[in-house]
Amino acid sequence: MDFNLSEEQLMLQSMVKDFTAKEIEPRGKQIDDTAKIPEDLMKKYADLGLFGMAVPKEYDGSEMGNFAKILALEQLAYAGCPAWWPVAFNNSLPFTIYKFGNDEQRQKYVKGNLDGSKLYSIQFTEPETGSDPTALKTTAKKDGDYYIINGQKRFSTFGQKNGTAIVWTKDDEGGCTAFLVEKNTKGYSAPTVWELMAGEGEPADVYYEDYRVHKDNILYGKGKGFDVLLFWISVEKIEGCIVAVAMAQAALDEAVKYGKERIVRGKPMSDMQGIRWEYADMYAKIQACRWMTYRTAALLDTDPKAFQREAAACKIFVQPTCTQVILDALRLHGGYGITKEFKIERLYRSQPGNIVISVSLEINKSIVGSALVR
Repeated sequence: MDFNLSEEQLMLQSMVKDFTAKEIEPRGKQIDDTAKIPEDLMKKYADLGLFGMAVPKEYDGSEMGNFAKILALEQLAYAGCPAWWPVAFNNSLPFTIYKFGNDEQRQKYVKGNLDGSKLYSIQFTEPETGSDPTALKTTAKKDGDYYIINGQKRFSTFGQKNGTAIVWTKDDEGGCTAFLVEKNTKGYSAPTVWELMAGEGEPADVYYEDYRVHKDNILYGKGKGFDVLLFWISVEKIEGCIVAVAMAQAALDEAVKYGKERIVRGKPMSDMQGIRWEYADMYAKIQACRWMTYRTAALLDTDPKAFQREAAACKIFVQPTCTQVILDALRLHGGYGITKEFKIERLYRSQPGNIVISVSLEINKSIVGSALVR
């Protein structure tokens, strides 16, 4: 097993690291305060080839693979602000459409949609359900060659932005069916954007009122929508894990920097053995999380059958561990750690959203436990 990154992967890492330092870090606080992704970043992401990284070039992807996307997200998330979200969604969703869609759907909803002018959205969660397909209230009633969608979706990332969404419905036979739809067209409205702790993804409440969609827009097949969701959400888990790793790394770096600058009895706080032990513990945890995430992400390109179980296991370990690292880093800042003048405060607020999205830790434990018993 080769643990070394290729020359191309190292170049990608370096490129995105430099981009983050120049384009995101200087306005990280502004992005965090406004919870808005600057529009100019979208075109810049696209120009760098950061959208559709696992999509073949014939559909306008960069064809670098899912693991390359993880390397890019790690560098972007280091800034500790929501700027990484467009790259996550404009990778996981076009790749899901490419994997489950037919060529006509790929041509319409992937090709031509990765230039930075559009943002993909996911729409499963509803006011009364978060992960149970049998509890869906949004309906799709057949009307000739069309379906009429009615219902409400909650926390739809970039739900107000133009682009394609995958929406999950209860079809006329009671099954879970996923449709490809265009946002902000007749019958679609997203009047409310939720304010979250760290402005994650501008999540909107979305309303469907007699929204007409052709049967050709069914993704993968009628009644097979949950299969699509399980795959996509596994991809999101790994994206969330590498974001957690990136923010934990940033937190450790901030703690080391602060320790060198903080003078205690005439010496830097970082000279204390106890503080250095804290740094060492944090470093070891981050490295374990990083390599577990890398290994799991690589499975998506090499062993997709094992990927969903391992993605759930990865979230179980990585998210709580990185959360603890960030908390430890904040604690080492003392009272300064809870002021908005220090980046560590922003990192600490950004991490909790990672734990609650893409299915709770408890459900992920059930996924892994059931797989082991089977």
